Amino acid sequence: MGEQDSLQPGDAQAARVGVTSAGMHGATAVGRSAADDRRHRHKILAGGLLGALAVTAVSAVFILCFIGGLHDPGPRGVPIGLVGTPAQASRVGAALGSQKPGAFNIHSYPSVAAARNGISNRSIDAILVLSTTSMQHLLVASAVSEAETNTIIKVFHAGAAKAHVRLAVQDIRPLNTGDPQGLSMLFFVVALTAPSLVFGNLLINRIGTKLNELWHLAMITVYSVIVATVATAIADAGIGALTGAPWAIFGVGVLLAFAAAVMGAAAVRWGGGLAYVVILLLFVPAGISSSGSTLGPHMITPWWADLGRALPPGAAQSTVRNVTYFNGNATTDQLLILSAWALAGVLALVLAFLLHPPIPGQSKQPAQPDAVASTSPVAATE
Repeated sequence: MGEQDSLQPGDAQAARVGVTSAGMHGATAVGRSAADDRRHRHKILAGGLLGALAVTAVSAVFILCFIGGLHDPGPRGVPIGLVGTPAQASRVGAALGSQKPGAFNIHSYPSVAAARNGISNRSIDAILVLSTTSMQHLLVASAVSEAETNTIIKVFHAGAAKAHVRLAVQDIRPLNTGDPQGLSMLFFVVALTAPSLVFGNLLINRIGTKLNELWHLAMITVYSVIVATVATAIADAGIGALTGAPWAIFGVGVLLAFAAAVMGAAAVRWGGGLAYVVILLLFVPAGISSSGSTLGPHMITPWWADLGRALPPGAAQSTVRNVTYFNGNATTDQLLILSAWALAGVLALVLAFLLHPPIPGQSKQPAQPDAVASTSPVAATE
């Protein structure tokens, strides 16, 4: 008899049941696979939507900071020195107050030399020399801010025309010919701040994952020196935009790059990606726009400018300006602010070295195969 004839009726019935069962399982598997694919697609779409919303929120912060903070520039508390009699200073102050309330703060000086020292030490931004003749002299410093200087000239020209007197303007602190718009100071700061934040993030998540936090600090220090050297060499010797104080600019660059990188690394180490995004938004859109950009802090909303003075980009930009054009005067407060941010990042990484907290958002490392084998029941019985 053949092999089929050797099958008993019960065996044939079992075979038919097996075939039917296999078909049912196959259909179920196919059904589950299709359902899994749909769920996977829905998950991807939901993730894409959430990602789009998150990036839109970041974009909204940039728009609010730059457009909201810089959309209505104008003089706000610009310090002006007046050289003349007290009666003349009083009349000019009253006229400016009625014409543009809150736009200017008037400071009286006994002589032109004293007022010039006021510009050099950054107490005032311009000088009006009054006289008993029909001629007045306006001394400005476009290195403070070209936009602010042009606004001062425009306002005082209008006042002089209204008073039927002539106004002679002299720029006693002009911008370098290689940087006629004063953009280099801003872009020097941007070129160090943003990449340094990225480096701090990569150091924790990619570059230095096998190193402890003390090694991270050492790498941040080396990076800061390198990037500041390159930036200073290009801005000074290469382009000739920021000239006259290369070592001072290099020092500011090192401190700014270190502060940004160490704060970026500390944010990732303690708070993960969310904390890093917060620091990034605080330093880049908020910090750069609240510095006044090329307008200067006296051309934007006062409370926004006060925030900028407390953040690294604003402090660094003011310091670069003062070491380049004003003999390094009025830099102590800004350097202390940069140092405070750098110290905060250092302390955060040192605490992470001592306490070893996990990095939020990162999964634990999987167990090594050898370790699993050594603890398996089979290995134990052998």
